[in-house]
Formats: sequence, C-alpha cells, structure tokens
Amino acid sequence: MLKKELVFFSAIIIVGVLDWLTTVTGIFFGAVEVNPLLSGLTRSSMLLFSIVKLSAVLLIGFAFYKAASLSTCLTSDRHFAKRFLDGGYSLTFLALTAIVTNNMITILRL
Repeated sequence: MLKKELVFFSAIIIVGVLDWLTTVTGIFFGAVEVNPLLSGLTRSSMLLFSIVKLSAVLLIGFAFYKAASLSTCLTSDRHFAKRFLDGGYSLTFLALTAIVTNNMITILRL
C-alpha cells in the first residue's frame, strides 16, 4: 500500500520540478523570474539557478516526508499535529500549482 508520506513527497517534488521547468522555458522565450532572490541568478548562471531551485524543492519535499513520518509517532495532540501538517502541505501544493499555472499561461502568451 502507498504511504501518505511518499505521496506528499512525490507530489511536492513533481510540482516543484514542473515549476523549475516552466520557469526555465519561460526565461528561454523571454520571460523574467519575479522572485527577487532568484532573478539575479537567472541573469548570471542558469546552472546555479537550477541547482538552487531544485535543491529547495528537494529540501521542502524531504521536510514534508520527515514531518509526515514523525507525526505518526506522536502521542499527545496527534490530531492537531496531523491537521497542521496536512494544512501546510495543502497550502504549499496549491501555491506551487498556482505558480506552475501562471508560468504556463505566461509561456503560452509569449
């Protein structure tokens, strides 16, 4: 049976990689990165930008994976911890999905 932690990890990684891919594709066609922390990297080194962006995606996915696996071991306030984790995962997943959708719309307009 598929573990919930693995589903969280995989979904975040897939959407994060799609974010990276649509960002790189958009930049190739003339779009710009709106994130002020990463916009300088897109102009100087696309390889460094890719390493930073994909590392962040892996770290976030791994953090959700570990948090989900640790939440099964909790005994006190387990219900609150699981709801908090699920809410954080949902917000992160929805935000990344919105970003990927925005990137796709931008690419289609170019």
